[in-house]
Amino acid sequence: MIEIDSKYHMFFCYRQSFDFRMNKDRSYRIGHAHSEDLVNWTRNDEDLFLDVTPGDWDSDMLCYPHGFECDGKVYLLYNGNEFGRYGFGLALLER
Repeated sequence: MIEIDSKYHMFFCYRQSFDFRMNKDRSYRIGHAHSEDLVNWTRNDEDLFLDVTPGDWDSDMLCYPHGFECDGKVYLLYNGNEFGRYGFGLALLER
């Protein structure tokens, strides 16, 4: 969880309850929720604009996100296919 502009943001991974191992459309993805008081949360995964990249190291799954701030910029680290076996990504928040 990270505070950005007086709002708390939580990043997490989720998957479908069945057929997630063989069906990449049901595999792990990164979710997002935000809160102003740490009690009431609003989930909006589409806010991330982060999805799999067809034919690349993260074509099947995105998982284990970690948001952090460095030198005034906000980043999100995440693992790709096979829980990061083929690489990890670093996304920069564009405000």
